[in-house]
Amino acid sequence: MCPMPKTPGYRKRHDRNQAIVTLTDAATKRRRDYWLGEYGSPESRELYHRVVAEWEANGRRLIDPDFEKPGAGGPGGDGGPDGTGGITISELCARFWRMRAPQFNENEQGHFKALIRLLRRSYGSTPASAFGPRRLQRLRDEMIREDEESGRRGWGVTYTNAQVRRLCRLFRWAASQEIVSASVRVELLAVDPLKPGRCEARAGRVVKPVPVEVVEQTLPYLASPVVTAVRLQLLTGARPDEVLSLRQCDIDTSGGDGVWVVRPERHKTQYMGHDRVLFLGPKAHAVLERFMDRPPGAYLFCPAEADAERRATRAAARKTPLSCGNRAGTNRKAEPKKTAGDRYDARAYYRAVQYACDVAFPPPAPLAKRDDETREAWRKRLASTGLKAALDAWRKEHRWFPYQLRHTAATLYRREHGLEASALVLGHASARVTDAVYAERDQSKVAEIMRLVG
Repeated sequence: MCPMPKTPGYRKRHDRNQAIVTLTDAATKRRRDYWLGEYGSPESRELYHRVVAEWEANGRRLIDPDFEKPGAGGPGGDGGPDGTGGITISELCARFWRMRAPQFNENEQGHFKALIRLLRRSYGSTPASAFGPRRLQRLRDEMIREDEESGRRGWGVTYTNAQVRRLCRLFRWAASQEIVSASVRVELLAVDPLKPGRCEARAGRVVKPVPVEVVEQTLPYLASPVVTAVRLQLLTGARPDEVLSLRQCDIDTSGGDGVWVVRPERHKTQYMGHDRVLFLGPKAHAVLERFMDRPPGAYLFCPAEADAERRATRAAARKTPLSCGNRAGTNRKAEPKKTAGDRYDARAYYRAVQYACDVAFPPPAPLAKRDDETREAWRKRLASTGLKAALDAWRKEHRWFPYQLRHTAATLYRREHGLEASALVLGHASARVTDAVYAERDQSKVAEIMRLVG
């Protein structure tokens, strides 16, 4: 397969302060310069992304050089009633973020940040009323586009469809605030979602349960707060954020049946009016025992404690006599850029697990960092020898991430207690969600049946 030609770059005209991009017609090989405006200005960069997106959507065929200027309605009648005026996409995004972002959890904020960044880059100065189905399809093409030169991976089918739904939510909010007409969102809903195998987007990764024995091999390389969070996820089937946000005041230990009850302050389906309750049995009690001495409002799992534990471990393994070399703590920065916080967020939790996986399952010698290599030299060696892809493949095969623990717990509960019990533990309103997404079916039972009757 021939590699896809690289995307033309944004550059400055040599004899004047003007930005241009040169596009090539894929069929006729004819080239054309597109003038974008003052070099380095936000308007010229926005128009650059818009021209390239239109060129890509047109099968890499040349487009009308006057097809669309910043703030114009664009070709084909996909603009607003008069094609101009009204609040811009950038202003709409700023209002939405200011008023709605505080109500989202950390993960949802991250998804909206990625969407808004892409939306503003290509259509920031476009009137919100002029954003119609054609522009949505161009934006979606930009979401899934791969760029081998920069190493950018396009979004998968599942994530792209989810981001388009978030975009529709943004315009639904705008319609509720009478910022744009409700017809704008209705028109956006006319765009059919992408279907795996019927579009150029790569298939999304299906989350599978991680084997318990793999988790156990990783635990020795994790700090004790992270180990406890992992074990608690396996026992309760909770989402990572539900475990990381635990405080002593959230845990009701007054029950006489030996089961503690947790009602998280915030959870994923709270906005839908659903109630989320976690039940902690004797095994969970034993796991949490050493963390129950916190103040009522303090989080149970604290990165500062993990950092202190790491430093103590390194100090205990010190080989240089205390009378020689640096004394503990003398080489610390007085005002470091980053300090350990009072609770883990999903990103820090994820990174801790990834690091432990890399230590527990080291790559083969050709891919591993040598003792006499710096990290920068190691990266350059892998890039120059073409081994970077092999290392990425090794890590992908030997790493797991925290959300897989919820799938593992669902599968274990289904195997031991049935589908309905698994759905109740996970807090699903319907067992169909548990069956379709989380709990894997026991294929060994099918194999046993076919061995007897097949």
